[in-house]
Amino acid sequence: MDTLTKGPDFATFMRELPKALEPQAAPGTWECALRQLPPAGRVLVAGAGRGGLSWLLHRAGFEVCSIDLHPEHFVAPALSCEKADVTHPLRFEENSFDAVLAVEIAEHLENPWYFFREAIRVLRPGCPLIFTSPNVSNIFSRLEYLRSGVLPYFREESFVGCYHVTPIFPWAVSRWCRTSEAELDKVSYSRVDWPTARDIPRFYAGGLRRRLKDALPLGPLTGEIACYAVRKVGEARMKVGVHYR
Repeated sequence: MDTLTKGPDFATFMRELPKALEPQAAPGTWECALRQLPPAGRVLVAGAGRGGLSWLLHRAGFEVCSIDLHPEHFVAPALSCEKADVTHPLRFEENSFDAVLAVEIAEHLENPWYFFREAIRVLRPGCPLIFTSPNVSNIFSRLEYLRSGVLPYFREESFVGCYHVTPIFPWAVSRWCRTSEAELDKVSYSRVDWPTARDIPRFYAGGLRRRLKDALPLGPLTGEIACYAVRKVGEARMKVGVHYR
């Protein structure tokens, strides 16, 4: 998928992206997720929103299926979006997709693990579930939690404004994979930056502050958004709810 995220075609697609479909996620999030996709195939975009990612994937030649709890918000030209609550069973059969893409959705779900298991179910063997969520393990998050007892992107403003309810920790993703037909292949991160005190992503660039943060290595302790690539494998390695002595 590097040809989509780094090559001239992606730059062209982004320039042509209708204004109504521009990213609302923190800068770099889309690119981080798209980089993990296979080169072609059928993709389920869960939580499609206004349709920007669906539009980009369609332009890149993917077969795209879009679902969202509020399909009336979907405005991608010539594409459709089906109403679906991803905390309930998905209507799709097993082994239906070559990838499932869920960008900035997990933190909005009261039970993200149910959705992840459904996503694995509808994937073909060996294919990826790619999802992103605020990186609540970085240094800034740890310091803010120590200071206030609340994580960035999970302050009151995020709860009231966009219903951020479930922080996603890397260790929790690893444990979910062990109890599912899944294996965590890779965790990557978006640019080094953190939200404002009111949990608003910093969309602007430039200045000394930007240059200093760009000088930091990008990784689990600095990245703003975490992108998980999880692959469907043969069987779970641990049973759910079993207590071992």
